[in-house]
Amino acid sequence: MIKIRQDFPSLGIVELEKEIKKALITSNLNQVIRVGMRVGITVGSRGIKNIAPILKETVAYVRYLGGSPVMIASMGSHGGGTPAGQKKLLHSLGIAEENIGAPVVCSIDCVEIGQGSHGKIYLNLEALKCDAIIVVNRIKPHTSFHGDHESGLLKMLAVGLGGPPGAASLHRCRPRLLSQAVAETGLAVLKAAPVVLGLAILEDAHEQTCKIVPICPEKIYEEEKILLREARDYLPGLPVSDLDVLIVDWIGKNFSGTGMDTNVIGRLRIHDLPEPESPRINRIVVLDIAPEAHGNAYGIGLADFTTERLVSKLDRDSVYLNALTSTFVQRAMLPMTLPNDREAIKAAFLSLGTTFQEDAKVIRIHDTLHLSEMLVSENVFHELSNLPFIQDLGQWGELEFNSRGDLLPF
Repeated sequence: MIKIRQDFPSLGIVELEKEIKKALITSNLNQVIRVGMRVGITVGSRGIKNIAPILKETVAYVRYLGGSPVMIASMGSHGGGTPAGQKKLLHSLGIAEENIGAPVVCSIDCVEIGQGSHGKIYLNLEALKCDAIIVVNRIKPHTSFHGDHESGLLKMLAVGLGGPPGAASLHRCRPRLLSQAVAETGLAVLKAAPVVLGLAILEDAHEQTCKIVPICPEKIYEEEKILLREARDYLPGLPVSDLDVLIVDWIGKNFSGTGMDTNVIGRLRIHDLPEPESPRINRIVVLDIAPEAHGNAYGIGLADFTTERLVSKLDRDSVYLNALTSTFVQRAMLPMTLPNDREAIKAAFLSLGTTFQEDAKVIRIHDTLHLSEMLVSENVFHELSNLPFIQDLGQWGELEFNSRGDLLPF
């Protein structure tokens, strides 16, 4: 194997604080927020880069206008579907009163506000206690469905502010209709809740904030479609479309809602939906759960092989809740479990029936979010070596294991 780097365009904002303030000042907030108003700011469970400074500046601007800001936990069934679990998860993301400057309100108390084509529509009661709501979220291609609206502001309204019952109701929809259901439900929440602004965040391939866009409520539906198309252009991926073995060091919801980004690995594992045509990966080996995931390895069912180390850290309650809420139960199924990294990787090769392992096309990555650096085998490297955006960063060498049979970091 040899270490390579993919040179994705770097589009990150240089003066972040200045750009956040610009987005807030050019919004309509100064026209709608009045002294004494309780202003709710949505906070979700995704690991969004720079979310803490974005929230901090938003809180400060609301206070400047005379409002009283609170952060409302908006994460559907994540955090185990409990207020304590929500608070713990948000704290791990740096979202806490001591960091942001406003209290964090965690509640799963919801009220039914309507009926959609998929089922009942719910809204967190804390949102209805507010005089104004600012919905904040990253816009990004989703890992379970595709359409005009995927991960973004409308999904934050539909699922995040819908709480556990809203998330469960929405996911009863047929997978191929989820994008439509997200838009329908998000628009219903827009009518029922005092939403005054959408703050959309885009990230480049290096997971750096590259755009912060203020959107007035009546334009969220159309603007989000445009921003999603732009976000697709930034999505990083593997440098080849055909692989024998992909080795993934870490899985976790801090990298993707499915632990591993399905857009990267080319697997959905959703009943009634066809698998993506590319990339085509014969075997996927996942070695461990990221500490930031707190044992939630939802998405482990996308892999073929794993380790006893990973399985020993599983928080089954969180994994099963995610799978049952989404209805995508195959993603929670355990793959073949081997004693250590060496045995798991060996099993992947044996399952291919490959006589000469040196002929296999293999890539090792940290996780599916950070794809700038990776280890590739000889056949992969020969396929890439003439591409202008690929650099080799080291010497050729075999995968190295410690005395326990686990891979050494790269």
